[in-house]
Amino acid sequence: MSSLQFFLYCNASFFCLCVGLKTIGSSEILILEFSGRSDRKHARLLHNFSSMGSVTVCTRVRFNPNCSGISTIFSYSIQSYINEFQLRANVIQGKTVQLAVLVHGIHGPYQDAFEHDSYWHTTCVTWSQIGGHWALYADGLAFYRGDGLNSTDSIGPDGLFIIGQEQDTFGGSFKKNESFSGSITDLHIWDRVLNSSEISSMKNQCSLISSGLVFQWRMTSQTIYDQVSSLMSTFMLKILYFSS
Repeated sequence: MSSLQFFLYCNASFFCLCVGLKTIGSSEILILEFSGRSDRKHARLLHNFSSMGSVTVCTRVRFNPNCSGISTIFSYSIQSYINEFQLRANVIQGKTVQLAVLVHGIHGPYQDAFEHDSYWHTTCVTWSQIGGHWALYADGLAFYRGDGLNSTDSIGPDGLFIIGQEQDTFGGSFKKNESFSGSITDLHIWDRVLNSSEISSMKNQCSLISSGLVFQWRMTSQTIYDQVSSLMSTFMLKILYFSS
């Protein structure tokens, strides 16, 4: 029915392939597959976000090697400010994928992150209101740091966190040419800045940092409807998918 599919990838060597260290046993992993660009396909986290003076978001992404252009990995908007927090990519055929963070309408520079290939890559973004310090990570290593990115306000509460689309209105007005094409899994959110050693440890040891964790990508049950809803720990992930 839909080109945004919901499936479980069960493979004991999955983390070996992604991380290159050790097998943690057979796992059921929720993967969102966005095949091609669309102004409709997206996923929305059903979580009541509090105001955050600092934040870390980590996820695993695999970009469609046949697509290029601006690509939104996630966008978080609040009623009073649509462009509150985003992680965006600039994908160019034959060149390195570039990542950029946006906080409260202030857009950081695009920076080279990893090869534009068909492999999984771990990406993390951190931000703190103190000094507006921020950092981008690829495959466990920080590749760019900056400051002055919105040092006056915290990230606002009660927003909408959407995977795969940039919000031009609160929860909507998506644009095909800014949508994500590829696969996304293992998205976790902390209400603090994880340091370099913690992010490296998660990548190298297959261990999730629990301190400050406010959203965990973990499924305990799932039911498929036209609008797929899956119970993820104490939060909900609602997958909205449509025919092209």
